[in-house]
Amino acid sequence: MFNFNHVTISVENLQKTIDFYKKFGFIIHKEYHDENVDIVMLKLNNMILEIFHYIQNNKLPDHSKDLNIDLKTIGNKHFGLGVKDIEMAKKFVEENKLNDNQIIINKGRLGKPYFFIKDPNGILMEIIEED
Repeated sequence: MFNFNHVTISVENLQKTIDFYKKFGFIIHKEYHDENVDIVMLKLNNMILEIFHYIQNNKLPDHSKDLNIDLKTIGNKHFGLGVKDIEMAKKFVEENKLNDNQIIINKGRLGKPYFFIKDPNGILMEIIEED
């Protein structure tokens, strides 16, 4: 009956954000623009990432930029991209300079290897190895 439809993020710099996600294979699906907001929907396979860029916006709180603190805070935390090979994904992120910090591959509680990076707005994105 239900299917996953989309995830929405609000960003400070629209073009920088679009350029970042395009490197992961996202393509522009739909757009809307008016005097208050730009909305761009990016698509990757069946996943839609809806990006809001308000002309007047509020900055991301500092606690949201720290994974160890943010996971304990009620609300949306991150979204994940699945990959077949976590080491190849790490190499891709490093070679394309898509992360400022050292990438550490962790083993999840459910046994899946993963790592986190931040987009240009400080929003957390998980890269996780799929079956």
